[in-house]
Amino acid sequence: MRASKLFTVEEDFTEPNRTLHCQGLLEIIVHKEDIRRLLDNLDVRKAMVPDGVSGWVLKECENQLLDPIWEMIVS
Repeated sequence: MRASKLFTVEEDFTEPNRTLHCQGLLEIIVHKEDIRRLLDNLDVRKAMVPDGVSGWVLKECENQLLDPIWEMIVS
């Protein structure tokens, strides 16, 4: 079946206003305990991510990684 038989041509189409009127996100607040909770809840049985770091390594090195991860997020 030809596409021209499936679709109709609409002559009265008007482009919607795509201008967004919002302030946007001004600040993201992340606490170290939020990061700790995420690291604690990692499933170490899942496959490694593309960078080659396993969940097991992240979980085992939680105390050493907490501050550097937090610094990257808040900077």
